[in-house]
Amino acid sequence: MKIYVSVDMEGIAGIALPEQLKRGDYFYQEGRHLLTHEVNAIVEGLLEAGATEIIVKDAHATGYNFVPELLHPGALYCMGASPLAERFPGLDESFDGAMLIGYHGMAGAKRAVRDHTFSSASYQHVELNGKPVGEIALDGHLFGARGVPVLLVTGDDATCREAEAELEGVSVYATKYAVARHAALMKAPQQVRAEIREAVKEAVAGRKRCKPHVIPGPYEMLVRYMSTDIADFKYCDGDRSVRVDGLSVLYRDDDFTRLLVRAL
Repeated sequence: MKIYVSVDMEGIAGIALPEQLKRGDYFYQEGRHLLTHEVNAIVEGLLEAGATEIIVKDAHATGYNFVPELLHPGALYCMGASPLAERFPGLDESFDGAMLIGYHGMAGAKRAVRDHTFSSASYQHVELNGKPVGEIALDGHLFGARGVPVLLVTGDDATCREAEAELEGVSVYATKYAVARHAALMKAPQQVRAEIREAVKEAVAGRKRCKPHVIPGPYEMLVRYMSTDIADFKYCDGDRSVRVDGLSVLYRDDDFTRLLVRAL
C-alpha cells in the first residue's frame, strides 16, 4: 500500500504564532521540532496500518522545515522548494491514498489559525469556478486528478470543517481549536501524537469510502491579490487573463496545473 503525505506547518500541534513558522524567527526551531515529531507519528501510524511505501512532502514555505536527523526511517521525504507545476514530486496513479497533515483554513476563514491560501503575503482571496477555495480543495484536486483520494486531513477545527465540506468520505483530526488567527485552545503535542497515530490507522481502514476529489473543467480562477502592484505585474490579455479591478485578476484555462502556475 502506497500513501502520499503532504505536510504543512500551521496546523501542527503547539503552533499558533508566525514566529514559529519562518526560518530565522525566534521560535522557528521550536516549530521545526513540533513538526518533525508529529510527522514521525504519522509515519508510525501508516506503517502500523500496513503501508509499504510512504512519501512525505514538506509543503511549507521553503520546503525545508523537517529536522532531518530526527525523521523516522520508514518513509521517503521530499524536501526543498519544488515548482508549483510539480507540487507533489513522485506522485502517480499507483498511490492508494493521500493525507493532508498540519493544514489550515482558506484565506478569510473565520476563527482559523493562520488562515491563508498559499501565501498570506500575496493573496487575499481565491475562487475556482465561482467558489471560494483554499489549499485543501486545490491540493485535493491535484491528488484526485491522479485518481488518488485524500483519506485524512489534520489541523485546527476550522480546517477540519473545510475538509469535510470539500472532500467526500474524508476523515479529520483536530490538533487545536482556533480562538483567533494567532490563538488557539491547544491539545498537548504528546497527546496529539498518540491520537493522530490512531487517526491515521482508522483513516486507512476506512479508505474505501473516500473518493478522488476532481473539480471538472474548464476552469476560471479569480485571484484577489494583497496589493495593486502584484496585480500590475500579471500579464492580462483580456481573454485568458482579465484584470477585474485594482486587486483582482480572472484566469481561464482548460489545464488545471497550468492555471495554478499562471495565477499563483
